[in-house]
Order: sequence, then C-alpha cells, then structure tokens
Amino acid sequence: MTGNRPKKKKKAPQGRRYVHGGYSLVSRDEVMKDNPRIRRYLEDSRAGLVRDIAGDEASLTEGQRILIDRIISKLAVTRLIESFVEKHGPFEGKELRKMLGQNYLSFDNSIRLSLVALGLDKRASEKILDPIDYIQSFDERKKKSRKK
Repeated sequence: MTGNRPKKKKKAPQGRRYVHGGYSLVSRDEVMKDNPRIRRYLEDSRAGLVRDIAGDEASLTEGQRILIDRIISKLAVTRLIESFVEKHGPFEGKELRKMLGQNYLSFDNSIRLSLVALGLDKRASEKILDPIDYIQSFDERKKKSRKK
C-alpha cells in the first residue's frame, strides 16, 4: 500500500544560496538561454562596437576582435550581476553583497579600460572643435536664431 502515499517533496540542501551565474557563463551557455534579454543586449552591444570601430566584422583587425570579444564577456558578467541584484536586492542582511564590491567594480573598470584601448575615446575627441571652428559654429547658430 505504499503506492498510495504522497511523495515527500525534496528540500533544498541547507546552506544553498542564490548565485548570479556570471562565473558559469564561461562554461555553460544555459545561463544565456535563461536570460534572453541579456543575450540580445550583448549581441546588440557587440554589433554596435564592431560598427563603431570598423564598420563591419571583416574590417576588424584580430586585436580589435579579441578586445571586443573580451569586452562582451566582461559585460555579460556585469549584466548578470545587475540582473541578480534587480531580483534579490543589493544587500544580504545588513551587508552589501560581496559581488557588488570588488568583483563588480573590477569588471566595470576593466570594460572601461578595454574600450579606451579600442580607441572609442579617440572618436569623441575628434569631434572637439578648435577655438576658430567653435567661434564660426557659434556665429552660424546665432545667425540661424535671428532668422527665426
């Protein structure tokens, strides 16, 4: 008559805690399958970086390709951490979650440095006008505002 007894539900092992999944990203693609929004964000980010740097994939140098891929890997980890914090909050008890301390900041800074190495900061500086161009641009805007 043991067949009629309800089965006992298995309990989660004691001490089990939630994890953000960032470190398993390297070895398991299931993490991204469970996070389609983050996957799309990473794909769009990679396409945008390629477009900003070289226009298309074929025009990238191998060094640029490696830097972009490393940026996307680090960005994946930071986005997974951010997603985890959105769901579970930034605090564990009264303490800030450990992942938000050194790990998150290290990844975030590494992304910034990699973007600088790619030369994205140079594009912004190319748009800076010298004093003569600035004055001419100012005069043109002033003339247009008077005509209205």
